[in-house]
Amino acid sequence: MKKIIVPLMLLILLMPVASADIVNDLDVKVNEYNENADYLPSYLKSLLGDEVIKLVIVDDSGEEIYIKAVTENAYVTTFEEVTEDTEFDATMVIGASEGTVRSVMDSETPLETFVEAKDNGDIVIEPVGFVNNVTYTVANVVLKISQLLGLI
Repeated sequence: MKKIIVPLMLLILLMPVASADIVNDLDVKVNEYNENADYLPSYLKSLLGDEVIKLVIVDDSGEEIYIKAVTENAYVTTFEEVTEDTEFDATMVIGASEGTVRSVMDSETPLETFVEAKDNGDIVIEPVGFVNNVTYTVANVVLKISQLLGLI
């Protein structure tokens, strides 16, 4: 019985560390993104530059991690882990697995990897409210045109 309890306790103790790793890794990428935000195409900045995002990541152990991210003028100004019950006025909810998030973070072409994951359903984006739905639809059309023109 002791042989089963000890590994089980270790697993339970290590689970929060695993979820914290993806949050910390994303935080580093947010800083890198902000350093390069000036290079985003202006149409993307204007369409998606001011958002309040609820990011839901299902980590490798099946637990959900919730993150609040706020963008202003295309820069991430707030990035913090929150609880499922934390109330804030999200303009969109984005869901993905930890594996998908890591594949985007580790990609040589993260925007292309993100779009591919979105297109195949590995990343789900749900705009909140009518205006955000319209904005998201327009952004999707612009993104598709940019892909067709080879801009992305």
